[in-house]
Amino acid sequence: MQPNRTQTHIDKPLTDFAIGFLQNPSDFVAGTVLPTKTVSKQSDRYFKYSAADFARDDAKQRQAGEESVGSGYSLSNDTYFADKYALHKDISYDDIANADAPIDLERDAVEFLSHQMLIRHEKLFAAACWTTGIWGSDVSGSGTTQWSDYLGSSPIQVIDQAKRGVHLKTFKTPNTLILGQDVFLALKEHPDFVSRIQYTSQDSIDEVLIAKRLGVEQVKVAKGVLNSASEGLAASMGFLLDPKSALLIYTPPSIGTMTAAAAVNFAWTGAPHLPRPMGVAARRFDDDKTQCRRVEMEICKDVKVTGSELGVFFNGIVA
Repeated sequence: MQPNRTQTHIDKPLTDFAIGFLQNPSDFVAGTVLPTKTVSKQSDRYFKYSAADFARDDAKQRQAGEESVGSGYSLSNDTYFADKYALHKDISYDDIANADAPIDLERDAVEFLSHQMLIRHEKLFAAACWTTGIWGSDVSGSGTTQWSDYLGSSPIQVIDQAKRGVHLKTFKTPNTLILGQDVFLALKEHPDFVSRIQYTSQDSIDEVLIAKRLGVEQVKVAKGVLNSASEGLAASMGFLLDPKSALLIYTPPSIGTMTAAAAVNFAWTGAPHLPRPMGVAARRFDDDKTQCRRVEMEICKDVKVTGSELGVFFNGIVA
C-alpha cells in the first residue's frame, strides 16, 4: 500500500505570496493638488490682500510742481486650525512570534494606518472643498446641459468660460481640474475629445490628453474609496468624493508671501520631541504591561479654502 498525497504533503501557507487590497495613494487628491504650508503652531492667522485693489487705475496726470495723488489697498485676515487625528494598532508579542511568513504584522499595521490617514485627509478635503456654496462660482448639472449628454453639451467651452471668469476676478487662470470618477469616464467618450484625436492618434483618452485639450496643467481623477460600515459589518463602499462632480482651481507650484492659492494644506509640524514633518507622524513603541507592540500614526492638518474666487465647482455635472 502506497501513501497518498494528503499523507505525503501537509498544507501550509506560501511564504512568498498573499492576497491584499491596498488603495493606490495617487487615487487620493488632497495631498497632491493643494500646496502644503508647514506651520509651527496649531492655529494662527494669515493676511489676505484684495485682488480688486490691485486692478484699479488710480494714477492721475501730474503737473509741474504738484504732488502725486495718493492711493492704497486693504488687508484682511483669516485663520486656520490644524486638528489632530490619530489611530493605533496593537500587536501582541505572541502574535508577532507566532506569525507565519509572509505575514509581517508590523509592516501590515503601517500599511493599514497609512491608508487610514489618507482617507482622513481626503475627507478633510471633501468637507472643505468638494461641495456647493464654497467657491466663487458653482455650475449645477441641473441648470446646464450635463456632460454625459454627448449631443447637447460642450465641456471644453464650459471650462474655458469658467477659466475666463476666474482670471477676470483674480488675474490667475485655473490650472488644475479635479474630476470625480464618473465625470472622467464620461469625458473619455465625449465627442469634444474623441473627435480631436480619432483620425490623428491611436492613444487612449486619459488625464494627460484631457488636460492638454482643456489647457490646464493637470487633471486628477478622485478615485479614493471609503467603506462607511463599521468593522465586522458588511462593507458599504463608495467614493470619498462625489463621482459626478468636478472642481476647477488655481494652485501655485509653491506658496509664500503674496501668493494666490485656491486652497492650502496647513500642516502642523509639532513639538521637537515628536516632530511631524509635513504634519504626519508615525511611531512604534512597546507596552510591557499589555505585552504588545503599538504602531501609531497621526496627522495634524487643516484643509483651508484660502481663495474662494480661484475655484469653480461643477455639481452633478454628469448623470
